[in-house]
Amino acid sequence: MRPFLVTAAQAGKLPRWGLLLLCGLYLLPGFVGRDPWRQDDAASFGIALTMARGGPADWLSPNIAGEPVYGEGPLPFWLAAIAIRLLPFVSAHTAARAMAVAGLALMLVALWYATYLLARRPGVQPTDPFGASASRIDFARAIADSALLVLLGTIGVIARVHETTGEAAQICLSAFYLYGAARALERPRSGGLIAGLAIAASVATQGPYPALALLLTTLLLPALSPAYRLIARPWLACALPACALGAVWPLLLTLDATVGRATFDGWLAWHASLAGGPSTRGALYLLRTLPWYFWPAWPIALWALLRWRGRLGEPAVALPLLALACMFLVAVSTAGNGDAPQLLPLALPAAMLASLGLPTLRRGVVSLIDWFAVMTYSLIGLAVWAYWIALVVGYPPRMAYRAGRIAPGFVPEYVALDIVLGSLATVAWLLLVRWRISRQPPMIWRAVVLSGSGLVLAWFLLMTLWLPVFNQRNTYRDVTLQAAATLPPGYRCVAPRGLGPAQRASLYYFGDLRFGATEDGCDWLLIQDDGPAARTDPSPEPGWILRWAGSRPRDPDERLRLYARDHRR
Repeated sequence: MRPFLVTAAQAGKLPRWGLLLLCGLYLLPGFVGRDPWRQDDAASFGIALTMARGGPADWLSPNIAGEPVYGEGPLPFWLAAIAIRLLPFVSAHTAARAMAVAGLALMLVALWYATYLLARRPGVQPTDPFGASASRIDFARAIADSALLVLLGTIGVIARVHETTGEAAQICLSAFYLYGAARALERPRSGGLIAGLAIAASVATQGPYPALALLLTTLLLPALSPAYRLIARPWLACALPACALGAVWPLLLTLDATVGRATFDGWLAWHASLAGGPSTRGALYLLRTLPWYFWPAWPIALWALLRWRGRLGEPAVALPLLALACMFLVAVSTAGNGDAPQLLPLALPAAMLASLGLPTLRRGVVSLIDWFAVMTYSLIGLAVWAYWIALVVGYPPRMAYRAGRIAPGFVPEYVALDIVLGSLATVAWLLLVRWRISRQPPMIWRAVVLSGSGLVLAWFLLMTLWLPVFNQRNTYRDVTLQAAATLPPGYRCVAPRGLGPAQRASLYYFGDLRFGATEDGCDWLLIQDDGPAARTDPSPEPGWILRWAGSRPRDPDERLRLYARDHRR
């Protein structure tokens, strides 16, 4: 690697208040003021709610109101269920999200300290032939700040981590693993213990595949990095026994001869079905998705590998590179038709690698990244404001029509607070752009401060101005209350047919429906129609009388039908 110099000015400190404010704006919007939304968010919340309302069997075997969920481990839902029980004075979904906010905050802290511990090692420090270089601590802090900004600016991460899902929990565990592995260079036993516990927790979160990626990283690190080779014995002696704790939950399942054993068999079968490798459709999905999903981390990370190619054994390069390679290998091996949940944690090592490439980026590349961020996020912010104003005031008519199609029948209320918050965020963005363009600061993190801040601005505007609109479009609250109002007070149970996990969870939460295991034992029947069947007149159900049918606004491909048993037959 060619020598490079980082001066004290280039390692200038990012103001702590600014970094903390940016992290706060990243954390809270998207968690506050909305219902559990359809698909994964609502389904995952349903598991936690079932645990909080249920007994030991529900805590051992994840399910949604009695319907087993084999693709998820119980750990993140244990934590959410504990929060629901400990915070009875707030709504259940608010309590569950409070735990998710805490986990996301810890993830950001773990990433910062992992990068900091690696960047302050002598082998990573820039060349200093004239005594003009930044101090070791200042350089490491600037690199850690940069890694955090890269993660905040990674496009594909921001929406997924604001859900109460196992995927969001897994990225937190991956951050803890990286912190443990970085800490192990100075404290091998405690670092190995933290890393091993993160691997064990991964088994009880997203199953064996993320745990396998982290375990491979643990075993291969001593082979790639001399520094890890020196601590291999205490590092592995603490990490590997802690990994064994990952077998505790599956073992408890096998000891239960009824529900637990069935859950274990279903859990194994579900994960075995993912092990066939990527299909052509999955490979095409990855090729289309990865370039924007990991922007701006991936091009800077590639540049870092090019510049550090002669020193791949340095822990600051070896750890994120090996973690990235192992995670990617496992992810593509289980991608199936695409949208592999194991892709999300790749953002962490990619951000760590990208931060090492920032000190050597050329001025022209920095300017290109800056102008891309300024143009992209300024246009996004302008579009968000323009369509929101059109929705509220009804002008221009064409824009108002397009905005109204997102949630038909939506009536804006209490817009004053949204205007104030959105205006403050927009003014802050304009001031940041003016500062970045006018002063041309030399700091290492200058290339990514606009990317990170711009994405946070766009997310903040969407989750303030447009949150009521998105909430009406994605919640099942209204349709659930309509179905629940149809049921008489003394009904026995409702038998579901074709009901999806998100719909089941929402009906269980908002409508407090009592689901039965079979149609024979229930006096009500609930059917979900999907696709073309939802747009046609329902066919008669022998032995049942249709009492209600409904769907969410602007969702013609999904319909719920509620039947009462016909006692005349």
